[in-house]
Amino acid sequence: MRRLFAILLLLSSPAAARAAPEVVVDIAPIRALVAQIMEGVGEPAQIIPTGSSPHDYAMRPSEARALRNADLVIWVGPALTHWLEEPLDSLAGDAGRMTLMSLPLTHKLPLREADTDAHDHSHSHEHEGDTDPHGWLSPLNAAVWAEAVAEKLAQIDPENAQIYAANWQTLRGELAALVRELDALFLPYRETPFIVLHDSFHYFEAAFDIEAQASIIPADGSSPGPARLKALRDDLAEHPVVCAFTAPQENDALLRTALAEQGTHIAVLDPMGDGEMSYATLMRRFADDMVSCLAKGTR
Repeated sequence: MRRLFAILLLLSSPAAARAAPEVVVDIAPIRALVAQIMEGVGEPAQIIPTGSSPHDYAMRPSEARALRNADLVIWVGPALTHWLEEPLDSLAGDAGRMTLMSLPLTHKLPLREADTDAHDHSHSHEHEGDTDPHGWLSPLNAAVWAEAVAEKLAQIDPENAQIYAANWQTLRGELAALVRELDALFLPYRETPFIVLHDSFHYFEAAFDIEAQASIIPADGSSPGPARLKALRDDLAEHPVVCAFTAPQENDALLRTALAEQGTHIAVLDPMGDGEMSYATLMRRFADDMVSCLAKGTR
C-alpha cells in the first residue's frame, strides 16, 4: 500500500505532468492574445520587451535562449521585425513557426503614402505590394490569429486541446463584445479631424470607421523631409484638427514642430500594452484615450 501511494504521489506531482509547450512571441499584444489561449497550461515568452521599438532591437542572451528552446514561435512577420528573421532561422530552426500577417484570413491594409498635399492626397496613393504590418490593431485579425493559435497548440499539445478550445471560445466572446462597445463609442466622432505622428493606427481606424487626416511619419518609418513638414503645417493652418496622436515608443519632436501655434491637443496612444493585460483591455484603453482627446472638439 505504501508503495502504491508513493507511485500515485509521483504521478500526480508537477514534475510528472507533461511540460507545457515552449511558446515564444515577438511583441506584447501578441503575448496578450497567446497568453489567453494558453491560460491554465503555460505562458508564452516575449522577445521584444515592453517599451522597446519592434522595428530595431538587439536581443539579450535570455531572449536568444528562449528562441533556442522554443517549440513554437509566433510573430507578426518580417515587415514589422525584419531583423528577427535571421535569429529565427539560426536559433529556432526546428521550432514550429506562425507568421501572423501571412495567415490566409488575415485582413491586410496597404501602406498609406505620406503625400506632400496632406489634406487631399495623404490617403490616395498606395505603395504597390507593401502591407502595413500593424495588423494586431484590428480586432478582426486578433480573432483570426487567436483561433489559429488555438488550433496550432492543439496539434502540438493534444493533451490540452480542450483547454485551448475553451479559452478560444471565451476570447471569441470577449472580442465580439469589444467590437460592439467600441463601435458605439466612436459613433459620435467619425467626422472629428485628427492626425497621427506615425501612420501605425490604420487598422484600428478602419475597424471603427474613423480616419486620420494626415500622418507625419509613414507606416514604413521613413523620415519626412522639410518640404513635407512645411506642406503639413500649411495644410493644418487651413484645415485645423482637434487632436494629434503619438505613441509612448515615439519621439514627438516632429509632431510638435508641425503643430507649432496650431492649438491642437496632443495625446499619447499605446498600441502595444505590457503583455500582461488582456487584448480587450489594451484595445479599450487605446480607444478611451483616443476618445478623451477627440471629445475636446465637441465641448
